[in-house]
Amino acid sequence: MNRDRASLWVRRCIKAAGIIGLCIFSSLIGGGLTRHFGKADYNLSYADFISILLTAISLLMTVLAIFLAVIGFVGWTSIEKKVHDKTEDFLLNGFKKGGRLDSIVVSTIERKTEEFMFRGVEAVDGDDVNGNGNPVS
Repeated sequence: MNRDRASLWVRRCIKAAGIIGLCIFSSLIGGGLTRHFGKADYNLSYADFISILLTAISLLMTVLAIFLAVIGFVGWTSIEKKVHDKTEDFLLNGFKKGGRLDSIVVSTIERKTEEFMFRGVEAVDGDDVNGNGNPVS
């Protein structure tokens, strides 16, 4: 197992060194090519500078909007999946004997049953109160 981890680490280091080497090589080629293609004039007018800045800002905003849309879609689907799973679990386990929904339903049925059974039934002993608040004699 340790040997596998060591070989994996060595392979990753070789890949990283290769990527760094390619970056250095391409920068050297790019630097060499730009030197030999003549002189460049780096004088920019204010209008050119502003147009470059506005183009860069609009490009960054577009990339950010695409990134947020992808993250939002992925996040929404994961949230929707979690809500679906939780709801399904709640409904499946809630109605089992002693579950959360079972106790709510049973207590509601008992309360409503007592209401219906004793509706219109009045006590018969002398402690009853008639309509005006005085004890019945």
